[in-house]
Amino acid sequence: MRPTPPATPAAPSKPAAYAGDGERVVLVGGELHTGDGVIINNSVVELHGTFGVVARQGDAQLSGARVIDVTGKHLTPGFIAADTNLGLVEIDLEDSTRDDARAVGQPTVDLIRAAHDTSLAIHEDSSLIQIQAIEGVTSAAVTPSGGLIAGQVTWIDLLHGDAALVHKAGVAVRATLGRAYGGSRSATLSKLAETLSDARLYQTRKPAHERGESRELAAHHLDLEALAPVLRGQTPLALTAHRASDIRAALELARRYDLEIVIIGGTEAWKEAEALARARVPVILQPTQNLPGSLDKLGARLDAAALLDEAGVIVAITAGGAHNVRNLRQEAGVAVAHGLPWERALTAATLNVARAYRMDREYGSVTTGKVANLVVWSGDPLELSSQAERVFIRGRAIPMVSRQTLLRERYRDLSRFSP
Repeated sequence: MRPTPPATPAAPSKPAAYAGDGERVVLVGGELHTGDGVIINNSVVELHGTFGVVARQGDAQLSGARVIDVTGKHLTPGFIAADTNLGLVEIDLEDSTRDDARAVGQPTVDLIRAAHDTSLAIHEDSSLIQIQAIEGVTSAAVTPSGGLIAGQVTWIDLLHGDAALVHKAGVAVRATLGRAYGGSRSATLSKLAETLSDARLYQTRKPAHERGESRELAAHHLDLEALAPVLRGQTPLALTAHRASDIRAALELARRYDLEIVIIGGTEAWKEAEALARARVPVILQPTQNLPGSLDKLGARLDAAALLDEAGVIVAITAGGAHNVRNLRQEAGVAVAHGLPWERALTAATLNVARAYRMDREYGSVTTGKVANLVVWSGDPLELSSQAERVFIRGRAIPMVSRQTLLRERYRDLSRFSP
């Protein structure tokens, strides 16, 4: 008689509270890499929602806190996923589990989706969130997809099951250069420029537009309204651009409309490194994308991150997608293997991501007053043999379990399935 297998494990249940809620925790004795280039040996790190004391042992007097000895461990800020649809996609090939794009009705108008607010669609119970979190990714910039302007980027902390995991909506507006409109990069640039011009016009002629006394504009009035913070320089425009000519066009667009921009993809950004550095434009790239998958990416190379960093560009590293955001530290390790200094790679996976989205006052480094997202590693976090042993998000210790770890334990002993 065939034995009955154990029930399929569910993802970790929604916690009433994470370990450490409302509790001051102090980690002592570890090697702390703060994320901004500072290394503190025999460190003392206080976590209580935000970081408190960050110092060397002997330089801090603390009482009334739970002390955890992390001697011999490496401590880093939580890694930040720079460009992901985590929380919007569960199964790529199942449409009912996807919330990452606004459906197209009128093809021309619906290419402009600036009002698409991803914060309203984040699924806090997604099993993918905990899978990434227990491997050291503590925050994410969640981006929509589709269209010329896809919508708004949302900043989340990876607190699985917590309805308050959204920290801030609208940290950027996501758009695409290349052949996103009309099958032509020149048409794409023209349409994007037209949309920005009409968004600026709409801000001055709202009453006339509502009375039907203005010409037809390039997009729906809600999408034009959503571009107002971009035109005021309050919110960056995050542009996918790979070819060097598209990156030059993006810089010109930023100059023409006085925009803050971020380049995502940036395969040939190394060719425009000096211009990007002068303009202080961050580049978010994936170091392992070293093959020319299209004509726009003929200049792909493994040392792109190192070349950009050497020129003074703000380099951020991404792993993309939703299922393997945890590979972010491997991406950083590949960049190190091809010339990017170790500490700069850590910064590229933490603080520089926060800088790209203007979130660095709160995130990206272990600094007093910032959100207490911290990872305790068994060894060098950029080495595949190292593991995240403890993860703190907003100062709370998350359970180090996911649907994948439950499945691993279920099938670790196969003898129970023997006839």
